[in-house]
Amino acid sequence: MKTKSIIAALTALALATVAFAQAPATPPPDAAALHQRSIELLQQKNAKEAVELAEQATKADPTKPDYFSQLGIALSQRLNEVNFMQMPAISGKMRKAFEKSVALDPQHVSGLIGLTRFYTNAPEIAGGSLEKAAEFAQRLQKVDPFLGELELGRVAEKGEDPAAALAHYEAAGQLKPDHAGAQTACGRMLAALGRKDDARTRLEAALKLNPESESAKKALTALDSSATEQK
Repeated sequence: MKTKSIIAALTALALATVAFAQAPATPPPDAAALHQRSIELLQQKNAKEAVELAEQATKADPTKPDYFSQLGIALSQRLNEVNFMQMPAISGKMRKAFEKSVALDPQHVSGLIGLTRFYTNAPEIAGGSLEKAAEFAQRLQKVDPFLGELELGRVAEKGEDPAAALAHYEAAGQLKPDHAGAQTACGRMLAALGRKDDARTRLEAALKLNPESESAKKALTALDSSATEQK
């Protein structure tokens, strides 16, 4: 009886092993679909789930710089939703995601912008550095001169150098004269330099290019308020 039981058990085990071997393998996750869904969720202001799917996409296919830059972008949005204690960890993951995208492709535009803005906006204690921000902006400038000039302008603006910022924004405006954002940035810096009339001309030009530009409207309102206060 014992021998028969052992034989039966071994037979059952052998059959189970064969069945397992013949079972269809679980298909790997579709990295492209995860990436696209993360983008859609972020557009819907669902940063938490966008981060989760972006992380899954990078794990499913760790060779795509776009997947890592999407993760960085989603984390940057998530950063606005968490409490102060959670910010350092998320900020660190965001930086690493952008770094990975640039490591995979040194000319990856989204990654270069992400690193420029990280180093521009992060406090010094969290690794922020305008010097490093400028380095990445200069790398971006070689790949995309227009975007590079805009980012260099933002770095100079953050460093409270409106004259240098204006020079970069002017250069961007020359590359794309019909870009409302570049004209708005010029207007803000002209206002900061006390050139109110020139600032108004630029901001009104920006609104002609894009009547829905909230940044141009806000800058023009601030300019009007300043003029009223001085009277």
